[in-house]
Amino acid sequence: MRHGIFSCPTDTTLRDAARTMALHHVHAIVVTEATDGSPWGILSDSQLLSALLDLDGDERHLREVADRDLSMISSGELLITAAELMRERGITHVVVRDAQRGRPTGMLSGPRRGRRRCLERGLRRA
Repeated sequence: MRHGIFSCPTDTTLRDAARTMALHHVHAIVVTEATDGSPWGILSDSQLLSALLDLDGDERHLREVADRDLSMISSGELLITAAELMRERGITHVVVRDAQRGRPTGMLSGPRRGRRRCLERGLRRA
């Protein structure tokens, strides 16, 4: 898990979000409500790339392309719970929130889809 959350508000352009993700070497960022900074959604690198390929995609805002389904788990939960959540929802990132305060404190990242398929095939052979 990476401690700390990289985030951008909903009114951030895709170009600026891409810079943030590249600068910090992350594959996803939390999108926050522009008015109060509360978690609003998540933007993955694959969503970003797809949106950037659209005409004038770099000037679009995160509120237009980010996924509103932000999966979160308490820091008091077991890692296996997060893994099961990722598998059930077909996602690769889960935000970890502090068990006492409820604020996001980190992000868990699972295998990317291609790597996950290779891992599953390898496990079946073993």
